[in-house]
Amino acid sequence: MYMLLLLLTTVVSCVMLAPGLQEKLQSVPFCKDNSNSNKDGNFIDQVFDPSSAAESLQFDCSHAVGYLAVYRLCFIVTLFFLLMSLMMIGVRTSKDPRAGIQNGFWAIKYLVIIGGMIGAFFIPGGEFGEVWMYFGMIGGFLFILIQLVLIIDFAHSWAEAWVGNYEDTDSKGWLAALMSITGLFYIGSLAAVVCFYIYYTGAYAGECKLHEFFISFNMILCVALSIVSILPQVQEHVPRSGLLQSSCISLYILYLTWSAMSNSPFSECKPDWSTPSADLNTTSTTTTTTTPSPDGEPKQVRRIVA
Repeated sequence: MYMLLLLLTTVVSCVMLAPGLQEKLQSVPFCKDNSNSNKDGNFIDQVFDPSSAAESLQFDCSHAVGYLAVYRLCFIVTLFFLLMSLMMIGVRTSKDPRAGIQNGFWAIKYLVIIGGMIGAFFIPGGEFGEVWMYFGMIGGFLFILIQLVLIIDFAHSWAEAWVGNYEDTDSKGWLAALMSITGLFYIGSLAAVVCFYIYYTGAYAGECKLHEFFISFNMILCVALSIVSILPQVQEHVPRSGLLQSSCISLYILYLTWSAMSNSPFSECKPDWSTPSADLNTTSTTTTTTTPSPDGEPKQVRRIVA
């Protein structure tokens, strides 16, 4: 049920960040025109439409979409999990009454979370978005570190299992499979670096220096990790350490690099996949026709049809 909660929150957040959603909400009857609304206000300030003589109930739906709306949802979910974690401090057995609260009362929990999410939209704008952004940055950084540890542990267990199977059965198939997967990961990493330099560095060298720096820095970091993983000193302390772990980490680092560059505010430093190239949509043909001139002489006229 906790996984379902996180999944539903993620889906709703993606819907709120969907492009064009705010424009479509303007056509909804209970959504008023928010072109002149205050983006830093709260939901209460926009409840009644002052332009209506009957003071009909209309909402500024711009506060129900966008990154600020996602911040409000994540704020409530974070508070819920923080409360549950504090409540479970010192619980060592399932017979503890608090364990029953942790594993049950799902209807009440979901009602409380939904009510909290609705109430979060009444939080005054002000500095809420900026403050919660810093919390999100710190949490995202810690989440990435935890993911790195989990990936390293997973790759280490993977390599240990396949190497163990090779040593037990003397079958070179396990060794070939291990080398193939490692090579595939490195090929993917190399292809990613090449694509980054082609599509995320602008039209000419030096246009997107920040992207060039991070691509080059992370590429060097991946090479350094690969070299360190096979050093004799490392092999002495961790015998099963190898290139599979470093290849997994390299691929993950390049994924994070792509994710950061894709969300860059500089449109000239990233491809616009939503707008097809004009060269692909526009075709031109040149036709030549002969028409008589006023003096009776034939005259050729060239027409370009796009």
